[in-house]
Amino acid sequence: EKTCPHPLVRTHPVTGRKALYVSPVYTVGIEGMTREESAALLGFLYSHMTKDEFIYRHKWRPNMLTMWDNRCTLHFADGGYDGHLRVMHRTTVAGDVPH
Repeated sequence: EKTCPHPLVRTHPVTGRKALYVSPVYTVGIEGMTREESAALLGFLYSHMTKDEFIYRHKWRPNMLTMWDNRCTLHFADGGYDGHLRVMHRTTVAGDVPH
């Protein structure tokens, strides 16, 4: 299993604000911690990140464009477009190395 170490918290290069830099899909552990310690801390962080107070639920309308900054946003598409064609274009902008 190939891994790519990176910080647990990153500084946004434009705003200077701190943001968690973990994902339940991609993060496999925390360096320097046992698997159990890592799982406990990551579980806590994932639970915190997905609290209702931090969730934005988008309401789609015709011809709408939505954009977000993946450097400080965790997103999850859970429907809301049933019966409509969903067209997605992804643009990735080269950026800084997370620190």
